[in-house]
Amino acid sequence: MAWLTTAADFLLSEWLWNVTWGWYHIPVNTFMMLFLLKFFGRMRIMPSVLLSVFSQLFSFLLLSLIVVVGPMYLLGLTFTPYDCYVQQAMHPIFSSLFLGAIYFLFQIIFFVLVNLSYKLNLRLVILISLVSNLLSALIVYRYWGYSFLG
Repeated sequence: MAWLTTAADFLLSEWLWNVTWGWYHIPVNTFMMLFLLKFFGRMRIMPSVLLSVFSQLFSFLLLSLIVVVGPMYLLGLTFTPYDCYVQQAMHPIFSSLFLGAIYFLFQIIFFVLVNLSYKLNLRLVILISLVSNLLSALIVYRYWGYSFLG
Protein backbone atom coordinates (compact mmCIF):
# COMPACT_ATOMS: atom_id res chain seq x y z
CA MET A 1 0.00 0.00 0.00
CA ALA A 2 2.98 2.32 0.51
CA TRP A 3 3.83 2.25 -3.22
CA LEU A 4 0.23 3.17 -4.02
CA THR A 5 0.40 6.17 -1.72
CA THR A 6 3.74 7.19 -3.23
CA ALA A 7 2.38 6.88 -6.77
CA ALA A 8 -0.75 8.81 -5.82
CA ASP A 9 1.33 11.56 -4.19
CA PHE A 10 3.51 11.73 -7.28
CA LEU A 11 0.54 12.01 -9.65
CA LEU A 12 -1.17 14.53 -7.42
CA SER A 13 2.05 16.56 -7.15
CA GLU A 14 2.44 16.56 -10.94
CA TRP A 15 -1.19 17.54 -11.41
CA LEU A 16 -0.75 20.39 -8.92
CA TRP A 17 2.40 21.48 -10.77
CA ASN A 18 0.41 21.29 -14.02
CA VAL A 19 -2.38 23.59 -12.85
CA THR A 20 -0.12 26.05 -10.98
CA TRP A 21 3.48 26.78 -11.98
CA GLY A 22 3.58 24.42 -14.94
CA TRP A 23 0.37 25.51 -16.67
CA TYR A 24 2.48 27.14 -19.38
CA HIS A 25 3.37 23.67 -20.62
CA ILE A 26 0.06 23.33 -22.46
CA PRO A 27 0.19 26.48 -24.62
CA VAL A 28 3.95 26.25 -25.21
CA ASN A 29 3.67 22.60 -26.22
CA THR A 30 0.63 23.27 -28.40
CA PHE A 31 2.54 25.85 -30.46
CA MET A 32 5.73 23.81 -30.44
CA MET A 33 3.92 20.70 -31.67
CA LEU A 34 2.01 22.73 -34.27
CA PHE A 35 5.27 24.12 -35.63
CA LEU A 36 6.98 20.71 -35.68
CA LEU A 37 4.00 18.94 -37.26
CA LYS A 38 3.68 21.62 -39.93
CA PHE A 39 7.32 21.96 -40.92
CA PHE A 40 8.97 18.66 -40.01
CA GLY A 41 5.94 16.42 -40.30
CA ARG A 42 4.92 18.19 -43.52
CA MET A 43 1.27 18.15 -42.57
CA ARG A 44 -1.30 20.67 -43.66
CA ILE A 45 -2.16 23.40 -41.21
CA MET A 46 -5.62 22.20 -40.18
CA PRO A 47 -4.61 18.61 -39.28
CA SER A 48 -1.58 20.05 -37.46
CA VAL A 49 -3.75 22.41 -35.43
CA LEU A 50 -6.28 19.70 -34.63
CA LEU A 51 -3.65 17.17 -33.59
CA SER A 52 -1.72 19.61 -31.43
CA VAL A 53 -4.77 21.11 -29.69
CA PHE A 54 -6.68 17.89 -29.14
CA SER A 55 -3.61 15.94 -27.99
CA GLN A 56 -3.02 18.56 -25.29
CA LEU A 57 -6.68 18.57 -24.31
CA PHE A 58 -6.77 14.77 -24.18
CA SER A 59 -3.63 14.63 -22.04
CA PHE A 60 -4.83 17.27 -19.59
CA LEU A 61 -8.27 15.70 -19.22
CA LEU A 62 -6.85 12.19 -18.84
CA LEU A 63 -4.36 13.34 -16.18
CA SER A 64 -7.11 15.21 -14.34
CA LEU A 65 -9.45 12.24 -14.56
CA ILE A 66 -6.81 9.80 -13.32
CA VAL A 67 -5.82 12.05 -10.41
CA VAL A 68 -9.32 13.06 -9.34
CA VAL A 69 -11.02 9.68 -9.74
CA GLY A 70 -8.12 7.43 -8.77
CA PRO A 71 -6.29 8.63 -5.69
CA MET A 72 -8.68 11.32 -4.53
CA TYR A 73 -12.13 9.84 -5.01
CA LEU A 74 -11.74 6.05 -5.00
CA LEU A 75 -8.88 5.73 -2.52
CA GLY A 76 -9.62 8.83 -0.45
CA LEU A 77 -5.99 9.89 -0.52
CA THR A 78 -5.10 13.51 -0.04
CA PHE A 79 -1.84 15.33 -0.48
CA THR A 80 -0.54 16.46 2.88
CA PRO A 81 2.87 18.07 2.69
CA TYR A 82 4.87 17.33 5.80
CA ASP A 83 7.94 19.27 6.83
CA CYS A 84 10.21 16.38 5.90
CA TYR A 85 8.50 16.07 2.51
CA VAL A 86 8.86 19.78 1.76
CA GLN A 87 12.59 19.54 2.36
CA GLN A 88 12.77 16.67 -0.12
CA ALA A 89 10.46 18.25 -2.72
CA MET A 90 11.40 17.82 -6.34
CA HIS A 91 13.33 20.51 -8.10
CA PRO A 92 11.21 22.37 -10.71
CA ILE A 93 13.27 20.91 -13.57
CA PHE A 94 12.24 17.41 -12.55
CA SER A 95 8.62 18.43 -12.13
CA SER A 96 8.65 19.97 -15.60
CA LEU A 97 10.33 16.96 -17.19
CA PHE A 98 8.03 14.46 -15.47
CA LEU A 99 5.01 16.48 -16.58
CA GLY A 100 6.35 16.40 -20.13
CA ALA A 101 6.84 12.64 -19.85
CA ILE A 102 3.29 12.14 -18.58
CA TYR A 103 1.91 14.26 -21.41
CA PHE A 104 4.05 12.35 -23.90
CA LEU A 105 2.71 8.98 -22.72
CA PHE A 106 -0.88 10.19 -22.87
CA GLN A 107 -0.32 11.68 -26.31
CA ILE A 108 0.95 8.33 -27.56
CA ILE A 109 -2.39 6.85 -26.52
CA PHE A 110 -4.20 9.71 -28.29
CA PHE A 111 -2.20 9.29 -31.50
CA VAL A 112 -2.73 5.53 -31.55
CA LEU A 113 -6.48 6.09 -31.17
CA VAL A 114 -6.48 8.71 -33.93
CA ASN A 115 -4.42 6.40 -36.13
CA LEU A 116 -7.22 3.82 -36.00
CA SER A 117 -9.46 6.18 -38.01
CA TYR A 118 -7.05 8.51 -39.79
CA LYS A 119 -3.74 7.24 -41.04
CA LEU A 120 -0.81 9.06 -39.52
CA ASN A 121 2.89 8.55 -39.85
CA LEU A 122 2.80 7.27 -36.27
CA ARG A 123 6.55 7.07 -35.72
CA LEU A 124 7.09 10.63 -36.88
CA VAL A 125 4.16 12.00 -34.86
CA ILE A 126 5.36 10.20 -31.72
CA LEU A 127 8.91 11.50 -32.27
CA ILE A 128 7.55 15.03 -32.74
CA SER A 129 5.52 14.63 -29.53
CA LEU A 130 8.62 13.54 -27.63
CA VAL A 131 10.69 16.46 -28.91
CA SER A 132 7.96 19.04 -28.34
CA ASN A 133 7.23 17.84 -24.79
CA LEU A 134 10.92 17.81 -23.90
CA LEU A 135 11.53 21.27 -25.33
CA SER A 136 8.36 22.63 -23.75
CA ALA A 137 9.35 21.27 -20.35
CA LEU A 138 12.76 22.91 -20.64
CA ILE A 139 11.27 26.21 -21.83
CA VAL A 140 8.72 26.22 -19.01
CA TYR A 141 11.45 25.52 -16.48
CA ARG A 142 13.81 28.10 -17.94
CA TYR A 143 11.38 30.99 -18.16
CA TRP A 144 8.85 30.24 -15.43
CA GLY A 145 10.48 27.69 -13.14
CA TYR A 146 13.25 30.05 -12.09
CA SER A 147 10.73 32.34 -10.43
CA PHE A 148 9.68 29.35 -8.33
CA LEU A 149 13.22 29.07 -6.96
CA GLY A 150 13.19 32.67 -5.78
